[in-house]
Amino acid sequence: MIPVIKGRRMAFKLFKNGDELYEESKELIKRGEFAKARSTLMKSIEKDGGVDDVAAVQVALIDLSDKLTSASAYRNLLDAINKLSSATEVEFGLDVLDVSEMRTECELTIRKIEILSNSCKGSALVQKGKDLIALGQDYQSRIGGRPLALIGLFKKDTSITGNTEFYNLMAAGYEAMADGVVYDDPRQAAEYQQIAGGYRQQNGQSAEENMRRVRAYSSTCTCWMCGRIATGEGIHFYSAPADVSPSLKDNSTTAAKSRADTQHIYICRACYSAVSNRSDEISQQYYNQAMQQMQAMEARLQAEIAALESQIAFARMRN
Repeated sequence: MIPVIKGRRMAFKLFKNGDELYEESKELIKRGEFAKARSTLMKSIEKDGGVDDVAAVQVALIDLSDKLTSASAYRNLLDAINKLSSATEVEFGLDVLDVSEMRTECELTIRKIEILSNSCKGSALVQKGKDLIALGQDYQSRIGGRPLALIGLFKKDTSITGNTEFYNLMAAGYEAMADGVVYDDPRQAAEYQQIAGGYRQQNGQSAEENMRRVRAYSSTCTCWMCGRIATGEGIHFYSAPADVSPSLKDNSTTAAKSRADTQHIYICRACYSAVSNRSDEISQQYYNQAMQQMQAMEARLQAEIAALESQIAFARMRN
């Protein structure tokens, strides 16, 4: 029976339409209840009414909120943005996001994640470095000093701008190129590290590690063992501990020193690896001998234990 109040029927609305669900989701987003808001938005999309294309973008934003390092999450948001019919702004809680800015950030961030996740070595690192540099330049030209809206939305950090990304990516690009050429051309690698350090300093970061590598890659020595000149400490020559007496002073006629101090000498990669490999071979021989002796000892002990067990069993039988 339908209740009547003062001669009029009271109507109950049991189900909300798309418009009402959409408005409810906006309030849920403002309160930070993303899971409930997402569910309500999906219901809004399924029903008549509501703004389905904008709701789809809001769903993608909610999915992105805890997946800021996922290229697929950015790609889903970009797909939703590209399906917008006419909206130039999207309301998300108390924030209003510019559609064009979101599209740019998604495109650049997808490239960034894909390039950085590409594990490679050798000459492929040079191409990776070039890709990072090109991406950094795009961040500067397409975003510039504007804070990244999506990072600001979810991390509440407005210090990350197109320019800060430019400096970071330029530094990372030259560092990747340095790693790609250091084996063949340490001096070129040192130059790349020098450039990378400059970009890090411009971004307010420490360039200490870059400068350490510049010094190492630029260093030249004369191998104590073979006399060959090598460039690139830690790459083509190493400092090895040694007992260097005062009479064994550096008599090399070249400008490159053969010892770091009275307790270390420089050894080129070839000599170092030869000594290391021979040392490993000798160590393996000693290890094999030790294992053989241990196995023989174990066999003797097992035999003695078996003999004792036999004697004990025989004694018990006699008693």
